[in-house]
Order: sequence, then structure tokens, then C-alpha cells
Amino acid sequence: MAAKKEITEDMLLVGDRVDIVSEDGQVYRSMIEDRLNDGPFLVSVPHRKGRYMYVSKDDVIYVVFYREGGRYIAQMKVLALEKRGAIRYMWLLQETRAQRNQRREAYRLPVSMGIVVYNYDEKFTRLCEDMPGEQEEEQEEDAFTVENLTVMETVLSRDISIKGVAISSKKTYTIGDKYIVGMDLENSAEIIGGIVRMKKTPALILQSVVRRCVPMNENKINHVGLAFLDETKKVSEQIARFVLIEQQKQIKNQRRLK
Repeated sequence: MAAKKEITEDMLLVGDRVDIVSEDGQVYRSMIEDRLNDGPFLVSVPHRKGRYMYVSKDDVIYVVFYREGGRYIAQMKVLALEKRGAIRYMWLLQETRAQRNQRREAYRLPVSMGIVVYNYDEKFTRLCEDMPGEQEEEQEEDAFTVENLTVMETVLSRDISIKGVAISSKKTYTIGDKYIVGMDLENSAEIIGGIVRMKKTPALILQSVVRRCVPMNENKINHVGLAFLDETKKVSEQIARFVLIEQQKQIKNQRRLK
């Protein structure tokens, strides 16, 4: 007789309530409905405000679950989708052993603001070290400035945190590629004829790296996640202050509408 498999706290079980994290960072609530032997898990496709999570075969998603010992996260691959009556399900194959993760994720503020994406330039490293307000009053005439950078596109953000920014773009980004992003936390962008334009040169310029690029609809709009590489205390405080103020504004507006 085969020995009974020991159940440990890092194992997912049928009936577990979980958080499903999509490739673009959106979090949905769901539950482990069933499991095929020791293989794929059956999970109901989560939805929010009447809209189902966008998912397709072969997508990579993350399943987060909780135990007394902490928070665990496992990488999953979508094997198949099926519909039973009015309910949609997906079969998920666990690709990595669940890892305990105690790090608190940075809050992502949903906000639509102008973001300028510049092609990466090694010369910009020196400029990034001197953030706005820290530059010397006198600069050499031939100093490398923001104006020397090549603009790839100007787009709108989806959300922002002290760790990075998510944007919507018609361009395809490659994970691991570096870019320079510019933003104005006063949000001085405007949309003219469907084109996003900045009213002034971005005040906050940061190096970034592409962490995800996910096509989200048939209009070929990609949701792109850019992680900041300039994690200085000054920059983090600037963004954290902006996120807090905007979050308070959104809460007040929601209360006003109730």
C-alpha cells in the first residue's frame, strides 16, 4: 500500500480560497474547486464588476494563498478553459513549488496620467543620479539632459506605485529591456485627437525595466509593467506622497457619490 502523502502548509488544497494575480498585476478572488489526481487544479475564472478576468490558454498566472505560517505564491500555467453552465473554469498546472513571501507588496494607485517613454541611453545614468532639485545651479553647456533623449512614445498610465508604473500601449515591449520614463506628478498631460501630449517637460525622470507585456484586448492594446531602477529615498518619498494624496482624493470622491 502506497504511503499517504504528507500535507504541508505550502501545498494547495481543494477548497482553498486564493488570490489570482494576472500577468498585468491585477488581483482577483477565486477558489480551488477540484484537482485531477496530483496534477492540474480546477479554478473558477474570477470576475469583478460583471467582467471576467481576461485569460487564455498557455497564460502564466500566479496563485496566492494563506496559511498560519504566512503568505504563499505559486506560478501556474493555464492548460485549458471550459464552461459548465453559466460558470467559467480554467485548469491550472503548478509550475513552481509555492514560495513563502512575507514582503508586503507596494500599493498600486489606479491613475491615468501622462507618461513619456524614452529609449534607454547609457549617458543618462549620470543624469538619473541628480534628480530634480539636486542638480547644481551651474551646469556645463554640453551636459547630457532630458532633451538629448529620444522619445519612443507618450502614453497614459494604468497605475503607479513606488516600485513601478503600468501603462497601456499599442507597442510591444520585450521583458528585460530597459527604458527611461518621464512623468509629471502634477499630471500636466492632455489628449488631443486621441494623442497624449505633455504640457511641459516631465519633472521626474527614472530608469526602468520591462517586467511584463500582456495583450489585453482585440484592439491590440498591451498592458506594460515597468519597474523603477532608481529606488532612491528621495524618489520613493515623492511617489509615495503622490500616491497617498491621490488615494485620499479618490476615497473622498467615492464617499461623495454614495
